[in-house]
Amino acid sequence: MNNRQLTLIKNTKKRKLHKTIFWLCILCILGLGIFCAAVGFSVERIEVSGNQTYTDGEIIRKVKEKDYVGNTLIMMAQNRIFGQKYLPFIEEITMSFGDTHTLQIHVKEKLRSGVFEYMDKNVYFDSEGIAQESRGYRFAGVPVVTGVPFHEIVLGKQIPVDGSYFNTILAITEKISTYGLNISEVHFENENDITLLSGKFEIYLGTSAYLDGKMSRIAETLEAVSREHKKGVIDMHLYTDEKNIIIFHE
Repeated sequence: MNNRQLTLIKNTKKRKLHKTIFWLCILCILGLGIFCAAVGFSVERIEVSGNQTYTDGEIIRKVKEKDYVGNTLIMMAQNRIFGQKYLPFIEEITMSFGDTHTLQIHVKEKLRSGVFEYMDKNVYFDSEGIAQESRGYRFAGVPVVTGVPFHEIVLGKQIPVDGSYFNTILAITEKISTYGLNISEVHFENENDITLLSGKFEIYLGTSAYLDGKMSRIAETLEAVSREHKKGVIDMHLYTDEKNIIIFHE
């Protein structure tokens, strides 16, 4: 073996040694980075904002039940990729961090359209008529629907009411939200005999005909009659788009 071959072998060994050292350095740097990220961004506090009906505790408990990792960076990445919502009446959750150890959860809730009383529970439904959650208490501002015949309610499925009630119910609850009305109850004697309750005032709609026109006039009518009366019946069953007939009975 000549000197040239010996030199080539030595150079090859040096190159291999240099490559090994290089990759070991890279691995050390990566390992150190992962360690710093794990320790430096560990979750020590969780702060919740934007929630109105769900409590901080409910949201934190649900977050920790599913795909939870005690690292602010990983939680933010999961939220950005998968967009978890965790609870049925949450429309969106965004995550960030205040300091590296504080996970901030901002909640945007969606509307509970209404509620049915079923087996001593309050079953809340969404804008598609799907029963989403059952509670032992009533949320303020959510109208209860009464007088409607229905069958067994199953969470996650549309509430099984007879006839075309639900189209009317959803139309009414949508208008309640649109016009910001304080309606505590939507009562049906039958499909064409509808009464709303607002405080001590009854609003008799009659049928669902001209519904948008009727609902759009409720707020101003309530304001007008409540100046002089503490209770009574606002009768709108003769109302049409051509004849805005509204009668008040004490």
